[in-house]
Amino acid sequence: MLVALQRTGDERARPAAAEHLVGLLRSWGRGPDHLTGLALAGIALPSRLGPRFVDALVFTRTGVVVIAAHEPGPDPGSGERAGAAVAAAKGALAGHEGGQYVTGLVAVVPGPEPQWHEPASVPGVAVVLADPRSLRRIIAQHNRWRTVWSADDVLDACYALSLAHLAPPRAALVADGFPARLPPVRSRLPELPAVVPVPAEPPPEAEEPGEPVAPLPRRPGSAVFPRPRPIRQVPWGLLTVLVLLVTAGVIAAVFVAQVFHGS
Repeated sequence: MLVALQRTGDERARPAAAEHLVGLLRSWGRGPDHLTGLALAGIALPSRLGPRFVDALVFTRTGVVVIAAHEPGPDPGSGERAGAAVAAAKGALAGHEGGQYVTGLVAVVPGPEPQWHEPASVPGVAVVLADPRSLRRIIAQHNRWRTVWSADDVLDACYALSLAHLAPPRAALVADGFPARLPPVRSRLPELPAVVPVPAEPPPEAEEPGEPVAPLPRRPGSAVFPRPRPIRQVPWGLLTVLVLLVTAGVIAAVFVAQVFHGS
């Protein structure tokens, strides 16, 4: 994961929870724990209601995670900050397809006490313990979705968020694991039933006497079958008479031949 930290220009120290979050993100650079992504830390997102400050915004190949670090103790409003930053990110990235996949996250930094106060729930914002295993696991879940961010798209998004000065070179994004271009997306074919039913013909209406019968129009999609040929009956009586006549003729011919041969 690539990490870029916003420099404010003053000498004041960053909150301990934000420093802890940046340290976790940097631990997923090159090596066995590598995780593809670009983390922009300590930034402000532009919005119509003014800048929205957020501790980190993480691009993955399949989404954007807006993270607010939660200090140990009572909830200081980190959930509301994450929710407002999600709305600001979606508005700024409305022209990018990947802007549809923006989620909020509150990373609760473990304090010295074994128990910690869970932040107030905010719609669309998840809560996770900011340890290496839990935080990495929830960010890695984005990689199960469809790829929506290429290296060029991430650079364009940084410009849209007024964070171009934090954008790394395109080659660095490609080397980290972002695709150079998005794969072609094929639309899913609609599922059709295996057998399409044919509508039944309506029953014929009663015919008026004396009016010509018009043929019924053929409905589209109706099944067409050849008309059966009429079955012709065999005239057995006529065949019997013919057989008798032929037999009588043969007998007469034999009798005449015998008479003339004997004389």
